[in-house]
Amino acid sequence: MDFDIVIVGGGIVGSSIAYHLTRTGRAGRVAVIEPDPTYEWAATPRGAGGVRQLFSRPENIAQSRYSLRFYETFAESMGVDGTPADIGFRRQGYLFVVDAPGAAQLEENYRVQKDLGARVELLDRAGLKARFPSLGTDDVALAVHSPDDGWIDPQGALQGFRRKAQRQGAEYVKDKVVGFEGDQTAVRQVRLASGRMIAGETFVNAAGAWAGEVAKMAGMELPLVPLTRVQHFWRAQATLEPLPLVKDETGLFFRPEGAGYVGGRPTFGVAPGFRFDPDHGVFAGYFERVVWPLLAKRVPKFEAIKLERSWAGQYDQNLLDGNLIIGPWEEGCGNFYVACGFSGHGIMHAPAVGLAMAELLLDGRYSTIDLARLSYRRVLDGMPYAEQGIV
Repeated sequence: MDFDIVIVGGGIVGSSIAYHLTRTGRAGRVAVIEPDPTYEWAATPRGAGGVRQLFSRPENIAQSRYSLRFYETFAESMGVDGTPADIGFRRQGYLFVVDAPGAAQLEENYRVQKDLGARVELLDRAGLKARFPSLGTDDVALAVHSPDDGWIDPQGALQGFRRKAQRQGAEYVKDKVVGFEGDQTAVRQVRLASGRMIAGETFVNAAGAWAGEVAKMAGMELPLVPLTRVQHFWRAQATLEPLPLVKDETGLFFRPEGAGYVGGRPTFGVAPGFRFDPDHGVFAGYFERVVWPLLAKRVPKFEAIKLERSWAGQYDQNLLDGNLIIGPWEEGCGNFYVACGFSGHGIMHAPAVGLAMAELLLDGRYSTIDLARLSYRRVLDGMPYAEQGIV
């Protein structure tokens, strides 16, 4: 069975691309190949769901601004058969805090964000303490607060995109990609674990943490690896004021979640690879040894907390610069496209990337957000385009 566009990966990015393509009525037949429709091991349901404008690169700020608007109306616009697509959108803000060495970069990023239309506010130590009295501020030189940012339920957003894409005609194929057939100029078919072959005019690799492996099957080299990140849910004995999602230069982040809090701090020494046991190897006791002391420093009332559960998920980590790679395989098969390497920002930027990829595939150019600087060309040229400051 032939398709016009074949998307590898039915997570939130692949499903957003499928949605944005099919809504135009110009994409022809669209297939999405996803081996696990339960998404048990997918990255999306294991993510924190944050959406923020606090970046240094204009492309990332623009993507976040589009995604925030999209998620704000997601429940209504993505509903099917009169049932809203609830994603629990919570606009409770983001807060980045830095010590003295990081203050200049934070202030520079603030100016870029403000120039691009983000509602952001700089806070000195006294201002931060007055706004959020539960925070420990002894080491803080400067903070930036973005009250319009927030978070969503990632699984709800994934299912919303998927259901709407299917309603608009996208066909989801439960199978696993094991290879591609074609020549040096184009991919012609994808080979599935079931033995089935699917032909297509255009192929899109949106396989997330598996995207590097999928690219290799086509002969394309991407600087991507799966990287394990562990999150935790805990309850505090003390009552705190409503907090935004807080992140500092140690990599620590946390935000309110129901009657408790979720957060964590990356294990920067962990080797690439798929790991789903949050208590195995280097992760054993990591919350008690590393995360908890950082939490208690940032919020002294977190000295008395109860850890209830931990879970592991995977980043599609871009080793070149930590940013998205989007667009065609330049100097390779021109009909093989990628949308991967989000390095933890896939949920955040899925709506914008879905739109951008639809524009690129159907019109040959970006119309809404110019993502040309995030193309595969920078990989070929060895020219990183990394975020500056907290990522």
